[in-house]
Amino acid sequence: MISISERLEQDRIILLDGGVSTEIQKRGVSLDPNVWSGLTTKTHPDEVLQVHEDYIHAGSQVITANTYSTARHVLESINLGHEAKLLNYKSVQIAKQARDNAAERDVWVAGSMSSMPPLMGSHDISLGEHARTSYQEQADVLAEAGADLIIVEMMRDIENATLVIEAALSTGLPVWIGYSTMMDKDGIGVKGLRWLDQGKYSISDDFSAMIKKLSPLGGQAAGIMHTKISNIEPALKVLEKHWKGPVLAYAETGRLEFPDWHFGDVCAPDQYAAEIKGWVEKYGVKIVGGCCGTGPEHIRALQDCLGDF
Repeated sequence: MISISERLEQDRIILLDGGVSTEIQKRGVSLDPNVWSGLTTKTHPDEVLQVHEDYIHAGSQVITANTYSTARHVLESINLGHEAKLLNYKSVQIAKQARDNAAERDVWVAGSMSSMPPLMGSHDISLGEHARTSYQEQADVLAEAGADLIIVEMMRDIENATLVIEAALSTGLPVWIGYSTMMDKDGIGVKGLRWLDQGKYSISDDFSAMIKKLSPLGGQAAGIMHTKISNIEPALKVLEKHWKGPVLAYAETGRLEFPDWHFGDVCAPDQYAAEIKGWVEKYGVKIVGGCCGTGPEHIRALQDCLGDF
């Protein structure tokens, strides 16, 4: 199998998976009010394995280990920080097992790192030396467990994103950077996504300023994810002014009411695929997939829409 870096150099689309946490919930597994899907690797490993396998069968070339919310400082909110290393390691192993079980062509396993704080906490993001150490530990475990790359997801401000990106890059693995954005009150400007309506730390970073500050850190690819479909294109317009490397884009659909995802208004797979095809054609997006609310049916529609890549 060639490396994911070699695959990215080819002039073809790379198809990610869709939402992992929300797909686990959709299959009847309750998510934790503080750490969301972070415990499901421990409590429902068979369901996590099946989600990965279903994405591979749907066409995903990169599957994402269930490590989005398993940093030590997040798990500490439910007194399970001491299990952080084991949960991260086991999550990567489950994804690799799914690849062994289901893949008929090259499939790469991504470790996920995110800015997600404890959901019921009062802070939008985690800062400080403890958070830095926590992110570094997670990155090191993901590399040790055999992840092929790390996707840093939901980068929403300069301070926290710096901690996450630097930790991921220190492993030497390829790092893909996923920014999450929202529109400013004027309906024109683009800002980093705000996590909480109220909190001790309110994100207000202008997205253009974020890209200018964070792009020099490095990364193999960068783009927009965990963002409403309607807000992706304005963010891509900003991104293309300051980022010249490979671009990724995958949206969320539906809505979150802590701790559950609601699927009633999820975008239909064919419509979702048409939206992404537009971003591919207009902005040269090379890495596509889905985020919260999307499932294997969305990935299958993307494969059908974008052709054999």
